[in-house]
Amino acid sequence: MNSFTSFTSLIRSMRLFAQLISIPAVLGFITPIAVQAGGEKHQGHHDHHGSHMNMGDSYPSTMFMGKTTFVLGGVDGVSDSGMGGMGGMGGMSPSDEKDGTVFHYDTKLMFMTSFTGQDMLKTAVRIGNFGMMEPFGMMGEARLDTAFSSSDSLELHKAYYQFPVGDDIQVTFGPKLRQDDLLGVWPSAYPSDGVLFVLNQAGANDTYSKKMGAGAGITWSYEKLVASALFVSEDASNSSIGFLADEGKDHITTQLAWVDERYTLAAAFTQSDNGRTDNSPDINDYSSFGVSGSYQFGDDYSLSGGIGWKNPENDDSPDTSMNKVEDGKTWSIGFLWNNALIEGNKFGFGIGTAETHRNDSGYDDPLAWEAFYDFKVSDSLTVTPAIFVIEKDGKEEVNGALVKTTFNF
Repeated sequence: MNSFTSFTSLIRSMRLFAQLISIPAVLGFITPIAVQAGGEKHQGHHDHHGSHMNMGDSYPSTMFMGKTTFVLGGVDGVSDSGMGGMGGMGGMSPSDEKDGTVFHYDTKLMFMTSFTGQDMLKTAVRIGNFGMMEPFGMMGEARLDTAFSSSDSLELHKAYYQFPVGDDIQVTFGPKLRQDDLLGVWPSAYPSDGVLFVLNQAGANDTYSKKMGAGAGITWSYEKLVASALFVSEDASNSSIGFLADEGKDHITTQLAWVDERYTLAAAFTQSDNGRTDNSPDINDYSSFGVSGSYQFGDDYSLSGGIGWKNPENDDSPDTSMNKVEDGKTWSIGFLWNNALIEGNKFGFGIGTAETHRNDSGYDDPLAWEAFYDFKVSDSLTVTPAIFVIEKDGKEEVNGALVKTTFNF
């Protein structure tokens, strides 16, 4: 991509950003009211698994946490014809561009119950109105990390149980969970609720695919060394396929990590079969290896990065630029500045591959980048304006801007 195109992309994003940037200023006027809502900081599930819940002395005991996210934003450069051949759906012609400003929401209600003080049963329900094929949706060209499509209906999002075996081993299993719920370490300090989903997979996007389903995992910790082994079965609830069946989509991951006070380094391997029972090429039938880590500079700065390699079980033959089932790689780098300009606020910048990169002649390097700034209105209310650009091979460049408002309660 030449410098003129890059400059044009930045101008487009900044125009969208300018239309939305007034939102934080308006919300600033409601600070005196918002400060009283909630108040306790909420930590993500990626904290080291060695710590247990502190719920008091009476069991069983249940904690409740909630999170609602509003997303107001839009994109430029996405049309029906570019969305997986879905042009014409809903009465729209293939040339209809999806460049309108949209307003989405996502609400998660999480219940954590301990029966012994050392275990945890987590149940989460979720509701959202992100369209699956819309640009910000879970299959969209600019999928957001917070995107969840339930068509305004409340759904069970997660249900799993964790318990220790001795002092060094933890077991997790359940009928509905995500791959990273089973990992002993998440090897990145870049925010888990950042902007683009593709930049929140520790650089090894195929290794840390974050697939959901039924699964189980075991984590062993010894001083700074943490090892995990897990599997996720996407079709476990399908009675015609079943749990860990040959035709089911299963994902097996192993991870070995070293966790120090200042840095984290992890290597992981994932085998995914996509339910393939023959030798035909399938882009989702692969093995993948990833190396990821993070480093903390002082108290306020961190740098995270990772790289992943993907090897399909059976490549396309012959190997041409039109055939996509072949070896590839991904990478990403994320910078986070805590207490940016104002205490409590954060600035983040992430850049990496927008899709798995292939070494084909004439194939354009896929690239995605994002920049965001968290305005911490209170411990329970954060406003985050952001801009981003996504470039994929053979597709129009996507420029976007949004304002995300997050309520924790």
